Amino acid sequence: MIDRYFQLRAEWKHHEKNSPYEMKLEDLEKVWFCSRKNAKRILKKLEDEGLLLYKPGRGRGNISQLQYSSTFQFEVKRYMEECAKAGELDKIAEILRLPIPSQWVINSSSEIRNLLGLKRDESESKDILHTFSARDITTLDPLRVSVSLETHLIEYLGDTLVRYNSEKDCFDPHIAHHYHVDEEKRIWTFYLRKSVFFHQGGYVTSRDVAYTINRMKNSPHSYSWLARNITKIVCPNPHKVEIHLEHPSPFFLRYLSAIHFCILPADIEFDEYKWTGTGPFRLKERTKNKLVLEANDSYFKARPLIDEIHFYRVTKDAAKTVYLSSEAEVGEAIPSKHKIKDAGLRLLSFNLKRQSIIQHHSFREAIYHLFDVKKMAKELGWEVLEARSFEIEKAGPHDKDPSRISSLLAESGYKGETLHLYHFENHHAVVEAKWLEIEAKNYGISFKLCPVSFKEFTETEMEHDLDLLIMGLSLSFDKHLAFSYAFRNKALLFNRLFNKEVEQYIDSGLNAFEMAEKKEQRACLMEEMEHYLQKEIALIFLYHPVVTRVLDPIIEDVESHSFGHLDYTKLWVRS
Repeated sequence: MIDRYFQLRAEWKHHEKNSPYEMKLEDLEKVWFCSRKNAKRILKKLEDEGLLLYKPGRGRGNISQLQYSSTFQFEVKRYMEECAKAGELDKIAEILRLPIPSQWVINSSSEIRNLLGLKRDESESKDILHTFSARDITTLDPLRVSVSLETHLIEYLGDTLVRYNSEKDCFDPHIAHHYHVDEEKRIWTFYLRKSVFFHQGGYVTSRDVAYTINRMKNSPHSYSWLARNITKIVCPNPHKVEIHLEHPSPFFLRYLSAIHFCILPADIEFDEYKWTGTGPFRLKERTKNKLVLEANDSYFKARPLIDEIHFYRVTKDAAKTVYLSSEAEVGEAIPSKHKIKDAGLRLLSFNLKRQSIIQHHSFREAIYHLFDVKKMAKELGWEVLEARSFEIEKAGPHDKDPSRISSLLAESGYKGETLHLYHFENHHAVVEAKWLEIEAKNYGISFKLCPVSFKEFTETEMEHDLDLLIMGLSLSFDKHLAFSYAFRNKALLFNRLFNKEVEQYIDSGLNAFEMAEKKEQRACLMEEMEHYLQKEIALIFLYHPVVTRVLDPIIEDVESHSFGHLDYTKLWVRS
């Protein structure tokens, strides 16, 4: 009942005590998503518990009123203190999902942070990582996922036949203990381990591999291109599978190593809320506001050292406040900071399909000189590496010349028309877009900022009103797969903005890139394609973010994983 009470006061901003607030029962039905009868019943219970006083309006034109004996801020503070003492993060997260002022959370932020991080539950002999997430999980379907967090989570739930070894730049057997290819590189044969079990029981067979590949081939979603070259799958026995290709493909193992090819059971219909895979963690619980991963005790490789990971959904303001608002440390321990530099790439893309001033090369060049990453990072206090390529190893400063902006705008014929600048709705992206908007105004350029959700990002109609786009790419450790993935995957919005000329160049370049036998050849082709895109100013490489993860100092063996996240399988708690 307390959650109904807090929801009411938060939604209607009933913050004061002894102040009569007018209300209508029909509005209360909308807040609580219930019938008029149930709304009255809930009000009666809350009144019986002394939480509020309800004065129903008598007669025509008389409005009902609610009154409270305590300020809402006091009650929130008291409730969170009680929950913190009891270690009830679920209940705290419920409060932090409500639209309450962030200032109210600051006084309790150190107590809340004390419950986060990697903790040892002595009663159950478990090591559990508790963390807040500032947005919803969009999807955990390997055929639909396009966001780094969800991709990272699927890596823990499922396994592929082979895995990319970034240190040696080769492919290690994984679910398959051995593999080979014929001389024409058209028939790939994989021999499956006999000790790989799905989370619900039953071991992996060639039939499951065939089902997984066919599910991708027959899918209308983003990743069917990964399997477009596969013509036939033969299963001679339960532990052997042959994959036949239409054309020779030196790049094929890279595709198979992508998490979108994680092996799923053939006899269970896929349900992302009851995820069944083979990974080091199993899905223990998933609701709208909470996700729990549990270590897989039967994992065929090294079992994770921690037992569970709990993700709690809270608002963006609450997450930011809890983690950043107070300098007070948890207890006497100083959190350790782990910097992850290889966390991806930020870029600015232009809609070359839309008839607007964007079509003029001089205008795009003006924007290139306008977006000074070094200046932005200094003014916003961000740590970044200026990007000159998809690869962070090539990071370095750009030659920006603001004195050219006005003449380039005049050359393009820009008359001050408003352009739509699309960006994600998360805090970092909003700040970045607002910075660019202010910079643009100094030169008479008008932007309308258009924040979009992660769900809207993948919708095919998004590009019709879009002029410019700022977005990020989270890249896997396999740089060459990441490069191909970035341009092949039409779920990535920037990849749907190129005109036919650019699209044809990219397609031709990727075909040559994927057929190249040696990595040196592919590196040269990558460089040629990136040079072309920058010459055409079809997109602008902005920067590689430097992500700092703040963790409890008792956490050991912190390593970065792909897509700019931590490797949860190796974390452990020092006693």
